[in-house]
Amino acid sequence: MAQKKQQRRHRPGTAAYTKGQATAASILDVAKTIVIKDGMAQLTMRRIARELDMSPGNLSYYYASKSDLLEDLCTAVLAPYLEEFERLRRLEAESPAAQLRAVLEFVFDDLSNRDTTHFFPELWVLALHDDWAQIQMETIYSTYRSVLIEIISAMRPDLAARIIEDLALTISASIEGHTVFIGHERRHAARASAVKSLIIEQLVELAANATGPSETRRCGPLEPIGENES
Repeated sequence: MAQKKQQRRHRPGTAAYTKGQATAASILDVAKTIVIKDGMAQLTMRRIARELDMSPGNLSYYYASKSDLLEDLCTAVLAPYLEEFERLRRLEAESPAAQLRAVLEFVFDDLSNRDTTHFFPELWVLALHDDWAQIQMETIYSTYRSVLIEIISAMRPDLAARIIEDLALTISASIEGHTVFIGHERRHAARASAVKSLIIEQLVELAANATGPSETRRCGPLEPIGENES
């Protein structure tokens, strides 16, 4: 199972004590609320400090830059997903196909969550113009795909690693793309249940029945798709 990343960008020592940990968590909570409510463009260090009734200097003691804060924010947003994926996989430990179905159903159902519908598209837009945001987005999704890769590898040990990577990428893209159409209060949100019933079984069948060369390397620790490719 993919290991959860630890928040690590805050200044060393600031979260060594309970009060520091609570303050760092409050900073991230406020940052997430701003992004969800008003958009990534409104996320500034000054606004975070104002919302917390904290001086900019005190905020910089915890996070020296907005980039550092955003990296921890992305990690904090991802962590509950990884915890839920792990729980679902334990419940279906005897069947990789059932694990895949459970994880995909959770991800699909999560599209109706207001926070999900607002936060991730904001990150997508920022990533179009900001290389650093692109890296953060790929970190989130490559970690998510690593869970799919583990499950598909257990389902299909006969497949080459690259085929499994491509399957994970296809499955992730197939679900995430629905956010803008059937996400929270989106125009086609009422069709979410029907769309879910159409897509989940098709994606599980895709993983179960995909074909590809089996003589190449087996799946192991992987770099994010797209790196080191010409």
